[in-house]
Amino acid sequence: MTGTEPWGAAWRNKAQAVFALAIGVIAVVSTVVFLVVYFRDSSDVSAFQSASTCNAAGDALNGTGCRYQGQARVLSTSRHDRLEAQVAFESLPGRTFATSFPTHDEPDTTALKAGATVSADLWNSKVTQLAGKPTVDDPSRSITTPFLILSVIFGVFAVVIFVLAIPLARAAWRRR
Repeated sequence: MTGTEPWGAAWRNKAQAVFALAIGVIAVVSTVVFLVVYFRDSSDVSAFQSASTCNAAGDALNGTGCRYQGQARVLSTSRHDRLEAQVAFESLPGRTFATSFPTHDEPDTTALKAGATVSADLWNSKVTQLAGKPTVDDPSRSITTPFLILSVIFGVFAVVIFVLAIPLARAAWRRR
């Protein structure tokens, strides 16, 4: 041997460096995705909680500035994985809205018979409450903290990976 690494060892070192850097890039992408989801959901929760009461249902269709609270007619219900309902507001002819409920917090099914009139909240073109129960479209049900925690964890992981991988990559591609 002349003091240089055999070809196989050099190739293996480069492959390890590329693999470590790829894991670092995946961790950075994951950090960004979790941050985007956190900020998007936090924005929706904040807009929902600060929304004023709309005077007309049509005002709650095109923005997040207000919530309409009124009566909706139940058009139909069905159950797949969870209870789903199709409703219409009298003040919005020709428009129907579909929503569903979390499986652990459904309203009494007798209240959601086809043709029945029930209380409903409309925000940002979504039914957020129906028959006194929050729907899956209710932003106040969102829990955003786990996304922030995951973004911090993946961010720290990415920094650690890059601190370890960059010297590995330099050594693998250094001319001997």
